[in-house]
Amino acid sequence: MIYASAGQVSGVVPYEVSGESATQVQVSYQGELSNSVGEPVAIVAPGVFTVSASGSGPGAIVNQDGTVNSTSNPAALGSIVLVYATGEGQTNPAGLDGHPDVAPLPQPITQPVTAMVGGVAAKVEYAGGVSGLVAGLLQVNVQIPQGISTGNAVPVVLTIGGNTSQANVTVAIR
Repeated sequence: MIYASAGQVSGVVPYEVSGESATQVQVSYQGELSNSVGEPVAIVAPGVFTVSASGSGPGAIVNQDGTVNSTSNPAALGSIVLVYATGEGQTNPAGLDGHPDVAPLPQPITQPVTAMVGGVAAKVEYAGGVSGLVAGLLQVNVQIPQGISTGNAVPVVLTIGGNTSQANVTVAIR
């Protein structure tokens, strides 16, 4: 589990459900159990994290210089941005539930990992785990294509094994 609030529980889907078509989800709070809910399991289901944690708007994206991407701190054309996502499915080496990633960093076994920025194919320099952070967090290093339209809300979409992330995530580009 990552965090919980009065209206939301956030967690990482265990790697051990890989290969299943469905699984059961249940929450325990102060010794009380919620209803068990059946959920489908996909091989991959990429989703880009967003600053607001709503799943839309500015992405959880870091510029090449290590600063957070924002309208006041946009990425330059041709630079590399680090896009943080989840839903990469099983990895190689295999992900360990609840453990931080260590070298060698795991990479999604479902390939390819591609990116579109502003509707243009962007070069993916790296797609894999993040050292020291929980297994299931995916970092995708994407080069901002030259010649695309700049702006404060340029769409960024990741695709893993033919499955795309949500379409309403953005990156600021100058």
